[in-house]
Amino acid sequence: MILWFSIAALIVGASLFVLWPLIRGGVGENRLAREVAMYEARKAELIRQRDAGEISTGECDAALAEQGRALLVLSRGRAAAAGEDAGKSGARRKLAALMMLIGVPVLALPIYLRVGVPSLPDAPLASRERSQQPFDVETALQKIEAHLAQNPGDVRGFEVVAPVYLKAGRYADAARAYARVIELSGETPERLADLGESLVADKDGLISAEARQAFERALKLDGRFAKPKFYLALAREQDGDIAGALAELEKIAAELPESPAKSRVNGEIERFRAQNKMPSNPAGQAIANLPPAEREAMIRSMVEGLDARLSEKGGTLAEWRQLVQARLVLRQRDAAEAALAKARAALAADMSAVSELDALAAAIKAQPTP
Repeated sequence: MILWFSIAALIVGASLFVLWPLIRGGVGENRLAREVAMYEARKAELIRQRDAGEISTGECDAALAEQGRALLVLSRGRAAAAGEDAGKSGARRKLAALMMLIGVPVLALPIYLRVGVPSLPDAPLASRERSQQPFDVETALQKIEAHLAQNPGDVRGFEVVAPVYLKAGRYADAARAYARVIELSGETPERLADLGESLVADKDGLISAEARQAFERALKLDGRFAKPKFYLALAREQDGDIAGALAELEKIAAELPESPAKSRVNGEIERFRAQNKMPSNPAGQAIANLPPAEREAMIRSMVEGLDARLSEKGGTLAEWRQLVQARLVLRQRDAAEAALAKARAALAADMSAVSELDALAAAIKAQPTP
């Protein structure tokens, strides 16, 4: 009820504000009153001049007569116009007042009932602030996905949703979104690198052939792009070329400015050195610069050392997988299968690790015998 009383008060106030000039009537009648006042003032001034001897009595009477005739003409004209227009003017004012008093509510009420919500309860500012909900990523993604289902050619939509998928941990969806962007708009170094990164994340850090191909195409388009270089260096580690991977990472770190990306590369370099007891930077670079035969002999020696350490002390899933892949790169399939068996025994209590080792064994089995 308070709402309706407020609306009624606003309508009445607005109507009175608009109708006030009509209620007061026209201003034409005020002109005659002003002329009469001016006549009286002029008459008093003429009498003062006559009494002071500034003008003669005849001049005073003539001036007063002239002023009187002008006032008489004005009064007769206003009387005639008033008699002619009084009915019309009054009717117009009444019609305008009636239209305002009735027309405004008649027009405003249906508009409000259509646009407004009269049944909505009060919502103070404090309660509105408390009722605000945090941003729901899943709800937003569902809306975007519904839009993309209806508009599969919306490149901008896939560009927006792909990094959101990546941050939400939906790596396979992110890879599909980046692939769709490339399909619709073509390859760029950034798109290819993002696709490869999504594929790597979906494989828990394993750089698959598809991911490697994306990074290689990105590097072909931009030879200075650090992201594909970084992942291809990690791919060399997975292939068993640990010295070459370390040398590449150190080269990337030297080219990068101080940034989170450089910090990540430096972190990988430290991990390499800690896990593989690698020498410092100059020695690592020296290994990478060895002739192919000597470098391969050095790599074989390092792989044997990694095998001996893991067999004696055990290690992480990543270290066992690195050993198996290094044996495969060196074309030592039997040694790779033996390392895989050792890994199964060492990580038997970790079901997720066993599952990944099973997948690795299936991949080895699918490879043709060299």
